[in-house]
Amino acid sequence: MGFKNKTEGKKEGRKQKGQKAAEQNQRIRKYKKEQQVKKRAKKANTD
Repeated sequence: MGFKNKTEGKKEGRKQKGQKAAEQNQRIRKYKKEQQVKKRAKKANTD
């Protein structure tokens, strides 16, 4: 590992972690939205 300074590598890793977390959040949001839509559809069908 030939980094010019110690923090360079750490920052890269942190950036990747943040990106992964953001992608996960988007997936969760999308999933939750789909669940809500399904619930609404069920309610509409039973009324």
